[in-house]
Amino acid sequence: MKLYVLLVFVFVCNSLAAQTDSTVFERITKGVQKFKPDTSNVPDDKITRTIIELLKVKGDFNINEAIAFKLEEDRQKKDISEATYQQLKSFFTQGDGKRWLDNATVHIYRDHFTYGELKQLLRFYKTNAGQKLATDFPIIMLQTLVAAEQIKTAYTKQANH
Repeated sequence: MKLYVLLVFVFVCNSLAAQTDSTVFERITKGVQKFKPDTSNVPDDKITRTIIELLKVKGDFNINEAIAFKLEEDRQKKDISEATYQQLKSFFTQGDGKRWLDNATVHIYRDHFTYGELKQLLRFYKTNAGQKLATDFPIIMLQTLVAAEQIKTAYTKQANH
């Protein structure tokens, strides 16, 4: 479960600008407190097409992969049965779950970005620097969280002696 939380945290942090810690967590809390996903069909327009292209160009880390990873982790730890694993995997990779999550993701992007901002993001992620960020950011974020955990552990041990 800890890794899943970290993956979700990385996903959330990936879309936030550099801000102070309290502001980031206040925004996260406000943003998810009463959030209800919109899984309805998305409009077939230039904004949706740009979001889909952006998600493809960003590549490497997406929520679908995080869910697949979490399901596999749960299966290996025997938190879910093989039958449940297969059902959920199918649901999120080819069933209504995939469609609903894809639709919800597009609606979320539509709520947070203008068409102009989406075009700017798309241009950036098509650059070498954008591709490097897409590839390396999840690793950098997780390494930073591991570093913080290890530093906290070392400090706690030192403070208790």
